[in-house]
Amino acid sequence: MAKPAEPAKGVPVPAGTARPSVTAPVTAPSGGPAPATGPAPDWPEEPPSAVGERVDVAIRSLSGAWEIRGGGSYFEFEVTWSNATDRRFDEIVPVVRVLPFDYPAAVARLGVTAKGTLDRKDIDEWREVKPDQKGVDSGPQLGAFALDPGESRAVRYRLTLGADSMSGRLPIQADAYVGRGAKAVSVGGTQARMNVTTGQPIRFTATKATDMTVGRIPSELRVELANLDATGNHTVSPAVRVTDPLGRNTTHGLVPGDLSAEVLVDGEWRPLSGALDADGQVRLDTAGLTRVLGPGETAVYPFRFNLPKGWSAGSGLEFTVGGTADGGSLPTQKARPRITWMADDTPKATS
Repeated sequence: MAKPAEPAKGVPVPAGTARPSVTAPVTAPSGGPAPATGPAPDWPEEPPSAVGERVDVAIRSLSGAWEIRGGGSYFEFEVTWSNATDRRFDEIVPVVRVLPFDYPAAVARLGVTAKGTLDRKDIDEWREVKPDQKGVDSGPQLGAFALDPGESRAVRYRLTLGADSMSGRLPIQADAYVGRGAKAVSVGGTQARMNVTTGQPIRFTATKATDMTVGRIPSELRVELANLDATGNHTVSPAVRVTDPLGRNTTHGLVPGDLSAEVLVDGEWRPLSGALDADGQVRLDTAGLTRVLGPGETAVYPFRFNLPKGWSAGSGLEFTVGGTADGGSLPTQKARPRITWMADDTPKATS
Protein backbone atom coordinates (compact mmCIF):
# COMPACT_ATOMS: atom_id res chain seq x y z
CA MET A 1 0.00 0.00 0.00
CA ALA A 2 1.29 3.45 -0.90
CA LYS A 3 2.22 5.70 2.00
CA PRO A 4 -0.25 8.63 2.36
CA ALA A 5 1.18 11.96 1.34
CA GLU A 6 1.93 14.42 4.10
CA PRO A 7 0.64 18.01 3.86
CA ALA A 8 3.08 20.56 2.56
CA LYS A 9 5.05 22.35 5.22
CA GLY A 10 3.29 25.51 6.41
CA VAL A 11 -0.10 24.53 4.89
CA PRO A 12 -2.90 24.61 7.52
CA VAL A 13 -4.67 21.37 8.28
CA PRO A 14 -8.46 21.71 8.68
CA ALA A 15 -9.82 20.90 12.13
CA GLY A 16 -10.78 17.24 12.48
CA THR A 17 -8.41 16.09 9.72
CA ALA A 18 -6.37 13.02 10.69
CA ARG A 19 -2.66 13.75 10.85
CA PRO A 20 -0.05 11.12 9.89
CA SER A 21 2.18 9.95 12.69
CA VAL A 22 5.65 11.46 12.63
CA THR A 23 8.33 9.38 14.25
CA ALA A 24 10.39 11.42 16.67
CA PRO A 25 14.18 10.93 16.44
CA VAL A 26 15.46 8.53 19.09
CA THR A 27 18.29 10.20 20.98
CA ALA A 28 18.86 8.61 24.35
CA PRO A 29 20.42 10.88 26.95
CA SER A 30 23.60 9.61 28.55
CA GLY A 31 22.86 6.79 30.98
CA GLY A 32 19.08 6.87 30.36
CA PRO A 33 16.49 5.04 28.27
CA ALA A 34 15.49 6.19 24.84
CA PRO A 35 12.40 8.45 24.81
CA ALA A 36 9.09 7.05 23.62
CA THR A 37 8.07 7.73 20.06
CA GLY A 38 4.65 8.96 18.96
CA PRO A 39 2.71 11.54 16.94
CA ALA A 40 3.95 15.12 16.92
CA PRO A 41 1.92 17.49 19.13
CA ASP A 42 -0.64 19.73 17.47
CA TRP A 43 0.12 22.90 19.45
CA PRO A 44 1.68 25.26 20.14
CA GLU A 45 4.07 24.27 17.33
CA GLU A 46 1.25 24.65 14.80
CA PRO A 47 0.80 28.09 13.25
CA PRO A 48 -2.24 29.98 14.58
CA SER A 49 -4.08 29.59 11.28
CA ALA A 50 -4.03 25.82 11.71
CA VAL A 51 -5.39 25.94 15.26
CA GLY A 52 -8.47 27.99 14.41
CA GLU A 53 -11.55 28.35 16.60
CA ARG A 54 -11.80 25.14 18.62
CA VAL A 55 -13.20 26.30 21.95
CA ASP A 56 -16.57 28.02 22.12
CA VAL A 57 -16.64 30.96 24.57
CA ALA A 58 -19.81 32.63 25.88
CA ILE A 59 -20.43 35.50 28.33
CA ARG A 60 -23.65 35.71 30.38
CA SER A 61 -24.81 38.48 32.73
CA LEU A 62 -25.91 36.97 36.05
CA SER A 63 -28.41 39.80 36.66
CA GLY A 64 -29.90 39.72 33.17
CA ALA A 65 -28.98 43.38 32.64
CA TRP A 66 -25.88 44.72 30.89
CA GLU A 67 -25.36 47.87 32.95
CA ILE A 68 -22.87 48.98 35.58
CA ARG A 69 -22.73 52.21 37.57
CA GLY A 70 -19.41 53.84 38.32
CA GLY A 71 -18.88 54.04 42.07
CA GLY A 72 -21.85 51.74 42.65
CA SER A 73 -22.23 48.02 43.01
CA TYR A 74 -20.27 45.46 40.99
CA PHE A 75 -21.38 43.80 37.75
CA GLU A 76 -21.28 40.02 37.97
CA PHE A 77 -21.05 37.78 34.90
CA GLU A 78 -20.18 34.22 33.93
CA VAL A 79 -17.86 33.02 31.17
CA THR A 80 -18.25 29.48 29.79
CA TRP A 81 -15.56 27.66 27.78
CA SER A 82 -16.77 24.61 25.79
CA ASN A 83 -14.57 22.08 23.98
CA ALA A 84 -16.36 21.43 20.69
CA THR A 85 -13.60 19.17 19.31
CA ASP A 86 -12.85 15.46 19.59
CA ARG A 87 -9.53 16.05 21.34
CA ARG A 88 -8.56 16.89 24.91
CA PHE A 89 -6.99 20.18 25.88
CA ASP A 90 -4.65 19.55 28.81
CA GLU A 91 -4.50 23.22 29.71
CA ILE A 92 -6.84 26.03 28.73
CA VAL A 93 -5.71 29.42 30.04
CA PRO A 94 -8.71 31.73 30.46
CA VAL A 95 -8.06 35.41 29.75
CA VAL A 96 -10.87 37.86 30.53
CA ARG A 97 -10.11 41.54 30.13
CA VAL A 98 -11.72 44.97 29.84
CA LEU A 99 -11.18 46.74 26.52
CA PRO A 100 -11.17 50.53 25.93
CA PHE A 101 -14.56 52.22 25.65
CA ASP A 102 -16.30 52.05 22.30
CA TYR A 103 -16.22 55.19 20.20
CA PRO A 104 -18.22 57.32 19.81
CA ALA A 105 -19.23 57.34 23.47
CA ALA A 106 -19.37 59.75 26.37
CA VAL A 107 -15.58 59.86 26.60
CA ALA A 108 -13.13 62.54 25.67
CA ARG A 109 -10.90 60.56 23.32
CA LEU A 110 -10.18 57.19 21.75
CA GLY A 111 -8.55 54.47 23.80
CA VAL A 112 -9.95 55.49 27.20
CA THR A 113 -10.07 52.51 29.54
CA ALA A 114 -12.26 51.87 32.57
CA LYS A 115 -10.83 52.38 36.06
CA GLY A 116 -11.71 49.58 38.42
CA THR A 117 -11.03 46.01 39.51
CA LEU A 118 -11.84 42.63 38.02
CA ASP A 119 -12.19 39.54 40.22
CA ARG A 120 -12.47 35.85 39.35
CA LYS A 121 -14.12 33.34 41.66
CA ASP A 122 -11.86 30.36 42.36
CA ILE A 123 -14.00 27.81 44.23
CA ASP A 124 -15.22 29.95 47.18
CA GLU A 125 -12.65 32.74 46.99
CA TRP A 126 -12.61 35.89 44.88
CA ARG A 127 -9.18 36.50 43.34
CA GLU A 128 -8.23 39.76 41.63
CA VAL A 129 -7.01 39.50 38.04
CA LYS A 130 -5.53 42.07 35.67
CA PRO A 131 -8.40 43.84 33.88
CA ASP A 132 -6.12 44.85 31.00
CA GLN A 133 -4.33 41.49 30.49
CA LYS A 134 -3.66 40.97 26.78
CA GLY A 135 -2.46 37.37 26.74
CA VAL A 136 -0.57 34.83 28.80
CA ASP A 137 2.98 34.90 30.09
CA SER A 138 5.43 32.03 30.45
CA GLY A 139 4.92 31.42 34.19
CA PRO A 140 2.29 29.40 36.07
CA GLN A 141 -1.22 30.25 34.94
CA LEU A 142 -3.70 30.61 37.80
CA GLY A 143 -7.18 29.53 36.85
CA ALA A 144 -6.08 27.22 34.01
CA PHE A 145 -8.05 24.03 33.48
CA ALA A 146 -8.27 20.98 31.22
CA LEU A 147 -11.18 20.33 28.84
CA ASP A 148 -12.14 16.89 27.57
CA PRO A 149 -14.07 16.59 24.27
CA GLY A 150 -17.55 18.02 24.75
CA GLU A 151 -16.74 19.33 28.25
CA SER A 152 -17.52 22.88 29.45
CA ARG A 153 -16.19 25.02 32.28
CA ALA A 154 -18.08 28.06 33.69
CA VAL A 155 -16.27 30.69 35.78
CA ARG A 156 -17.80 33.70 37.57
CA TYR A 157 -16.31 37.19 37.35
CA ARG A 158 -17.25 40.55 38.82
CA LEU A 159 -16.28 44.02 37.68
CA THR A 160 -16.26 47.07 39.96
CA LEU A 161 -15.72 50.56 38.55
CA GLY A 162 -14.57 53.61 40.50
CA ALA A 163 -16.69 56.70 41.06
CA ASP A 164 -14.42 58.58 38.63
CA SER A 165 -15.26 56.21 35.77
CA MET A 166 -16.55 57.68 32.54
CA SER A 167 -19.82 56.65 30.95
CA GLY A 168 -20.17 54.82 27.66
CA ARG A 169 -20.21 51.34 26.09
CA LEU A 170 -17.60 49.07 27.66
CA PRO A 171 -16.49 45.85 25.88
CA ILE A 172 -15.49 42.71 27.81
CA GLN A 173 -13.25 40.22 25.97
CA ALA A 174 -12.97 36.54 26.95
CA ASP A 175 -10.44 34.21 25.28
CA ALA A 176 -9.12 30.67 25.58
CA TYR A 177 -5.37 30.19 25.15
CA VAL A 178 -3.12 27.16 24.83
CA GLY A 179 0.63 27.35 25.21
CA ARG A 180 2.80 29.80 27.12
CA GLY A 181 4.47 33.12 26.45
CA ALA A 182 5.31 33.86 22.80
CA LYS A 183 3.97 30.42 21.77
CA ALA A 184 0.52 31.02 23.29
CA VAL A 185 -2.29 30.67 20.76
CA SER A 186 -5.91 31.74 21.10
CA VAL A 187 -8.28 28.88 20.31
CA GLY A 188 -11.53 30.76 20.87
CA GLY A 189 -12.95 34.04 22.10
CA THR A 190 -15.93 36.36 22.27
CA GLN A 191 -16.99 39.86 23.38
CA ALA A 192 -19.91 41.37 25.28
CA ARG A 193 -20.75 45.02 25.93
CA MET A 194 -22.29 46.79 28.89
CA ASN A 195 -23.53 50.32 29.48
CA VAL A 196 -21.52 52.31 32.03
CA THR A 197 -23.43 55.07 33.80
CA THR A 198 -22.27 57.54 36.42
CA GLY A 199 -23.90 59.51 39.18
CA GLN A 200 -25.74 58.78 42.41
CA PRO A 201 -27.65 55.45 42.28
CA ILE A 202 -30.22 56.64 44.86
CA ARG A 203 -32.81 59.29 43.98
CA PHE A 204 -34.07 61.41 46.88
CA THR A 205 -37.39 63.27 46.80
CA ALA A 206 -39.48 64.98 49.49
CA THR A 207 -42.94 66.55 49.52
CA LYS A 208 -43.82 69.99 50.85
CA ALA A 209 -44.64 70.27 54.54
CA THR A 210 -48.37 70.61 55.25
CA ASP A 211 -49.83 73.31 57.52
CA MET A 212 -49.46 72.93 61.29
CA THR A 213 -51.76 74.07 64.09
CA VAL A 214 -49.58 74.15 67.19
CA GLY A 215 -50.69 71.60 69.77
CA ARG A 216 -53.48 70.29 67.53
CA ILE A 217 -52.78 69.46 63.88
CA PRO A 218 -49.30 68.15 62.97
CA SER A 219 -47.36 69.07 59.86
CA GLU A 220 -46.70 66.13 57.56
CA LEU A 221 -44.16 65.45 54.83
CA ARG A 222 -42.96 62.36 52.97
CA VAL A 223 -39.43 61.28 52.00
CA GLU A 224 -38.79 58.78 49.19
CA LEU A 225 -35.51 57.01 48.41
CA ALA A 226 -35.45 55.09 45.10
CA ASN A 227 -32.74 52.71 43.88
CA LEU A 228 -31.96 53.54 40.24
CA ASP A 229 -29.23 50.91 40.00
CA ALA A 230 -30.34 48.14 37.63
CA THR A 231 -27.96 45.55 39.03
CA GLY A 232 -27.10 46.18 42.70
CA ASN A 233 -28.47 46.65 46.19
CA HIS A 234 -27.92 49.82 48.23
CA THR A 235 -28.37 50.59 51.94
CA VAL A 236 -30.40 53.74 52.57
CA SER A 237 -31.76 55.73 55.49
CA PRO A 238 -33.65 59.05 55.74
CA ALA A 239 -32.17 62.03 57.60
CA VAL A 240 -34.20 64.81 59.24
CA ARG A 241 -33.11 67.90 61.15
CA VAL A 242 -35.49 70.49 62.65
CA THR A 243 -34.86 74.03 63.81
CA ASP A 244 -36.67 77.24 64.70
CA PRO A 245 -34.85 79.65 62.38
CA LEU A 246 -36.44 82.72 63.99
CA GLY A 247 -35.94 81.53 67.55
CA ARG A 248 -32.18 80.92 67.56
CA ASN A 249 -31.50 84.26 69.21
CA THR A 250 -34.14 83.83 71.91
CA THR A 251 -33.42 82.58 75.39
CA HIS A 252 -35.19 79.31 74.62
CA GLY A 253 -35.06 78.20 70.94
CA LEU A 254 -36.13 74.74 69.79
CA VAL A 255 -34.99 71.84 71.97
CA PRO A 256 -35.68 68.09 71.59
CA GLY A 257 -38.30 68.17 74.35
CA ASP A 258 -40.40 70.66 72.37
CA LEU A 259 -40.72 68.58 69.23
CA SER A 260 -43.10 65.68 68.70
CA ALA A 261 -41.83 63.62 65.74
CA GLU A 262 -43.30 60.38 64.36
CA VAL A 263 -42.84 58.12 61.35
CA LEU A 264 -45.39 55.78 59.79
CA VAL A 265 -44.11 52.16 59.75
CA ASP A 266 -46.36 49.26 58.71
CA GLY A 267 -49.46 51.38 59.24
CA GLU A 268 -48.44 52.51 62.75
CA TRP A 269 -47.13 55.93 63.82
CA ARG A 270 -43.97 55.44 65.85
CA PRO A 271 -42.25 58.20 67.88
CA LEU A 272 -38.74 59.33 67.01
CA SER A 273 -36.26 60.72 69.51
CA GLY A 274 -33.97 63.64 68.75
CA ALA A 275 -30.85 65.36 70.02
CA LEU A 276 -29.19 68.72 69.44
CA ASP A 277 -26.33 68.59 66.97
CA ALA A 278 -23.28 70.87 66.71
CA ASP A 279 -25.33 73.43 64.75
CA GLY A 280 -28.04 73.67 67.41
CA GLN A 281 -30.58 71.78 65.33
CA VAL A 282 -32.67 68.85 66.53
CA ARG A 283 -31.42 65.79 64.64
CA LEU A 284 -33.84 62.85 64.64
CA ASP A 285 -32.61 59.33 65.33
CA THR A 286 -33.51 57.48 62.09
CA ALA A 287 -31.06 54.56 62.40
CA GLY A 288 -33.97 52.17 62.88
CA LEU A 289 -35.34 53.15 59.46
CA THR A 290 -32.36 51.80 57.50
CA ARG A 291 -33.30 49.57 54.58
CA VAL A 292 -31.53 47.65 51.83
CA LEU A 293 -33.09 48.46 48.45
CA GLY A 294 -32.88 46.03 45.58
CA PRO A 295 -32.78 47.18 41.94
CA GLY A 296 -35.81 49.38 41.22
CA GLU A 297 -37.10 49.40 44.82
CA THR A 298 -38.31 52.54 46.63
CA ALA A 299 -38.53 53.25 50.37
CA VAL A 300 -41.28 55.67 51.48
CA TYR A 301 -41.09 57.43 54.88
CA PRO A 302 -44.14 59.52 55.97
CA PHE A 303 -43.26 61.87 58.88
CA ARG A 304 -45.40 64.13 61.05
CA PHE A 305 -44.36 66.83 63.52
CA ASN A 306 -46.00 69.01 66.14
CA LEU A 307 -45.15 71.44 68.90
CA PRO A 308 -46.67 71.72 72.39
CA LYS A 309 -49.69 73.95 72.89
CA GLY A 310 -48.56 77.43 73.83
CA TRP A 311 -45.11 77.04 72.30
CA SER A 312 -43.80 80.46 71.30
CA ALA A 313 -40.01 80.39 71.32
CA GLY A 314 -40.01 81.75 67.78
CA SER A 315 -42.43 82.21 64.96
CA GLY A 316 -41.31 79.56 62.49
CA LEU A 317 -40.17 75.98 61.95
CA GLU A 318 -37.82 74.58 59.33
CA PHE A 319 -37.16 70.96 58.31
CA THR A 320 -33.96 69.89 56.56
CA VAL A 321 -34.60 66.47 55.02
CA GLY A 322 -32.27 64.19 53.12
CA GLY A 323 -30.79 60.75 53.52
CA THR A 324 -27.77 58.49 53.24
CA ALA A 325 -26.88 55.88 50.63
CA ASP A 326 -24.18 53.29 51.44
CA GLY A 327 -22.91 55.58 54.19
CA GLY A 328 -22.66 58.68 51.98
CA SER A 329 -24.87 61.75 52.35
CA LEU A 330 -27.52 62.62 49.76
CA PRO A 331 -28.53 66.17 48.78
CA THR A 332 -30.87 67.87 51.26
CA GLN A 333 -34.06 69.82 50.86
CA LYS A 334 -35.61 72.41 53.17
CA ALA A 335 -39.30 72.77 54.00
CA ARG A 336 -41.19 75.29 56.16
CA PRO A 337 -44.79 74.58 57.19
CA ARG A 338 -47.36 77.31 57.60
CA ILE A 339 -47.99 77.54 61.35
CA THR A 340 -51.19 78.59 63.14
CA TRP A 341 -51.46 79.28 66.89
CA MET A 342 -54.75 78.89 68.77
CA ALA A 343 -55.94 81.06 71.69
CA ASP A 344 -59.22 80.05 73.32
CA ASP A 345 -59.87 77.82 70.27
CA THR A 346 -59.65 80.87 68.00
CA PRO A 347 -56.93 81.32 65.39
CA LYS A 348 -54.48 83.92 66.71
CA ALA A 349 -51.60 84.24 64.25
CA THR A 350 -50.03 82.51 61.27
CA SER A 351 -46.61 82.42 59.66
